[in-house]
Amino acid sequence: MHYLCARCHHEFAAPAEGELSCPNCKAEAGLEPKHGVPVAMKLFGMVLAAVVVFALGGGVLTRLLG
Repeated sequence: MHYLCARCHHEFAAPAEGELSCPNCKAEAGLEPKHGVPVAMKLFGMVLAAVVVFALGGGVLTRLLG
């Protein structure tokens, strides 16, 4: 599992066992598990990108045909 240090913002992989500490600044507190982008945010980004593409495409088509 990957962790993110709140003190120095260093991302690192944690060992399987033992105490957890940042290898960069040696902090033992403020280490948060790093999560990926949620599926809902990915889908919203895809929908937003599709809307922008269709809007720009429609604008170009009306200029060409009109």
